[in-house]
Amino acid sequence: MNSMAERRRPEILVVEDNPADVHLVREILKEAAFEVVLTVAENGSLALSQLRDGRSTPDLVLTDLQMPRMDGIELVEWIRREFSSLPVVLMTAYGNEDVALRALQKGAASYVPKKHLQHSLVHTLERILEVVTAEQENHQLRRCLVESEHRFVLENDLTLIPPIVHQLGEGYARMMQCDENERIRLAIALSEALANAIFHGNLELDTNLREKANGGWLSLVEERRRTAPYHRRRVGLTARVSRTGAVYTVRDEGPGFEPSSLPDPRDSSNVAKIGGRGLFLIRLFMDEVIYNETGNEITMIRNAVQ
Repeated sequence: MNSMAERRRPEILVVEDNPADVHLVREILKEAAFEVVLTVAENGSLALSQLRDGRSTPDLVLTDLQMPRMDGIELVEWIRREFSSLPVVLMTAYGNEDVALRALQKGAASYVPKKHLQHSLVHTLERILEVVTAEQENHQLRRCLVESEHRFVLENDLTLIPPIVHQLGEGYARMMQCDENERIRLAIALSEALANAIFHGNLELDTNLREKANGGWLSLVEERRRTAPYHRRRVGLTARVSRTGAVYTVRDEGPGFEPSSLPDPRDSSNVAKIGGRGLFLIRLFMDEVIYNETGNEITMIRNAVQ
């Protein structure tokens, strides 16, 4: 019997007061054949009521920022307090960058600019739901470990990312005894770093190309995975976790880039930009991020919460 067929479709709670935007989200997911169950709340207050009384039991919340009664940032704060394992993804409009940055700092898992919904929504939801599903499938954590180190060498295969991130997330949670939200944010940062190493490092694919190529993007990825010199390149990952914190180093074998060109996570204007979005989230979710001189190695440090 096919266990995949038995797995329930993930549920997403869409919190949005504009029916046109709700319709757009439905159409984007339908066009991408992304099978999820959508429930809708018109504002944060109604969403919180649905969560509290069990009318909605989502795997992920997708919320607008500007809404009546309770806006997106207030909703993030309440969900963080009452439903710490539930990730929240923001839909950001132009001019809301400061609010979006505060929401990310208060616990939101990711964001998608509304002007890029067509290009980024499905990819973002898939990435986070992969993390959430992996976490839900294994809840038994060993708590006796005091220090660990793992080293991986990955081919340019995105399917390897979720199980590796799940394993590292478990190790971090065992060591730090953190809540689900912190583990998910860590996992998202690691997923973004590994995906960047494959896409932009080893395969040398530009972010803007993804927007223009539409369906041809995946074909180009597969072509480069089979073509020299890209197919010989590997991604190295080292993870060291102890009671004092965690250090993750990801290195690709591409030509690198200029680290000084990266967007500043302290600058809210960068929230609206699609380029560098993954690196933006990494720098926001990690305590310290260090690049080597050539830009093909990133070291991410997460300190233990005192």
